[in-house]
Amino acid sequence: MNEPIQWISWIKHGVVFGYLIAMYMFLISMAVGAHLVTLFAKAYYRDEDFLPLEKVGTFLPLLILLLMPLLLAADMTHPERAYTMYYHWNWTATVAWGAYIMPLCVITYAFHSFYLFRPEMMATVREGRPGARIYRVLLRDRIEAGSVAEIRQRQQKAERLWANISLVFSFLALIYVGMRLSAFKGRVMVSSLSMVFIFISLAASSGAGFMIVLGRLKTALVPPSQPALMQRNRFLVDFGVILKYALMAQLVIWVLYLIQLNFTGTGGKLAAYIFLGGPRAVQFWLLQVIIGLILPLALVLFQSLRENPLASLVAGAATMLGTFFAVANLSVGSQLIPLTHLEWEQLAPEPFRMAFGIIVMVILLLLFLASYKILPYENPVSQKSEA
Repeated sequence: MNEPIQWISWIKHGVVFGYLIAMYMFLISMAVGAHLVTLFAKAYYRDEDFLPLEKVGTFLPLLILLLMPLLLAADMTHPERAYTMYYHWNWTATVAWGAYIMPLCVITYAFHSFYLFRPEMMATVREGRPGARIYRVLLRDRIEAGSVAEIRQRQQKAERLWANISLVFSFLALIYVGMRLSAFKGRVMVSSLSMVFIFISLAASSGAGFMIVLGRLKTALVPPSQPALMQRNRFLVDFGVILKYALMAQLVIWVLYLIQLNFTGTGGKLAAYIFLGGPRAVQFWLLQVIIGLILPLALVLFQSLRENPLASLVAGAATMLGTFFAVANLSVGSQLIPLTHLEWEQLAPEPFRMAFGIIVMVILLLLFLASYKILPYENPVSQKSEA
């Protein structure tokens, strides 16, 4: 009798996985969501003018997924032990599946990005434009003959193949993130299938918001010609439509989820209380619901607001902020439920880890800006006449 009680008292209280892990899961959902939204939009438009945004929606998520492990390394006490999952694999552990899914997701994004940029890189090398030396290395000095449109046509099967493979691993990544929460202490909050649907809706919302923000920044940094600007604005307005319906779906899923918690016993009611009136109530109502859901939904509800650059930019940024706190409320909140006592668990301050997370975000922004000096995002002027 005394031995089990002693063993229970050894459970570590407090929040083990803090905001860095929440940021890690948020970046996965946002990056994967942006890639999925871009792929579906590309399948709908089938328009060469959409190509610059397709490149953004593929290469920038690749950068995010490449830098994202830094957050894990900073949060883990012994990050060097993570490699043991590759030769002591436990198929029942969600994190072990992620050890394979996320690298394969990065590889598929990399190949898809390569084929998207490949025709323009070859044209740049042949014409000796700035960046030709870098592109020649990336292409391994294999320069094909023909116009940009002809090269793109020849590689279309390979490009679509990697796009479809990346689509599969994108959904697997979202399922992984949704099920990853099941390893946390408050399993009554996160063990149901609703987590997968929640993360799919969060990915669609934050992905569409991410593309709107990047699209508006891209237009401000590198203003295109007037015809191209009109086309890009049309695409961004349509991303606003996607954002509208994604926010509506997210709202419905969260309402159903909170109702479900009230039918899962005392633990479920405690979990619902964490959001509605407990320790995460301010983050839930103010940052997640008002700023992250209601504000962007109001800004993309009508056509005139979706066409307004400032309104759509604010809507995209607010959605990303709200998605981050939705993930944080789930990951941190699931660890606040009391286990062996009647007091709520506490989240210890993490100033250094939060500073590191902000630094990673700044590095991502700088890489995004630097990529415009290296990679040919825009279609060549001659491409339309060649097509």
